[in-house]
Amino acid sequence: MSYKIIVARYNENIDWLKSETDNIIIYNKGDKLNLENEIMLENKGRESETYLHYIITNYDSLPDIVVFTQARISDHLGKNDIDILIRMKDTAMQYSKSQNYLIHNDRGNCQTWDKDWNFKKRIYLKDNYKNNSPIIFINWFKKNININYPNPIYIYGAGLFAVKKELILKNPIEYYENLKLEVNHHINPTEGHFFERSWYYIFN
Repeated sequence: MSYKIIVARYNENIDWLKSETDNIIIYNKGDKLNLENEIMLENKGRESETYLHYIITNYDSLPDIVVFTQARISDHLGKNDIDILIRMKDTAMQYSKSQNYLIHNDRGNCQTWDKDWNFKKRIYLKDNYKNNSPIIFINWFKKNININYPNPIYIYGAGLFAVKKELILKNPIEYYENLKLEVNHHINPTEGHFFERSWYYIFN
């Protein structure tokens, strides 16, 4: 099966990815590296905009498996290890749905993954919302992802996941184009954090 590793980079060191150079596309929003597999993008929308850009521009020529990753995963997984991405790819090949998700039960009290985490005690990144209109996460999810909000919720932590082509193609390209409009308004849009909590439901 064919696969691609889609890397959302700003200025991180990507030496740890060299062994997979032939299967990697680096979407760079920072300093240019002058690599053959590098595509420069405007610095907006965080990794969510990068992932959506890849899907939209390659919708008719996707590989069998797509691995989406940030350029530095050590912040969340303890180390930058290409084998983590390869294992994720191999697992995606075996199952009809992605398996590398966290399971979170909404508990209240400003829990990190709760449905209203961004409005409890303070409004998270209050100046970074689309159209300067703060929205609670659960309401954004119901508007853009699924009217039925799940509890527990499955989450691809750190915006890191692998997905089969057919799961991407179950949505029309217009769906991804509309989603991209949710994050291309700011360098660090609050909605980018919403996407980290929503990717599983976009594809499954």
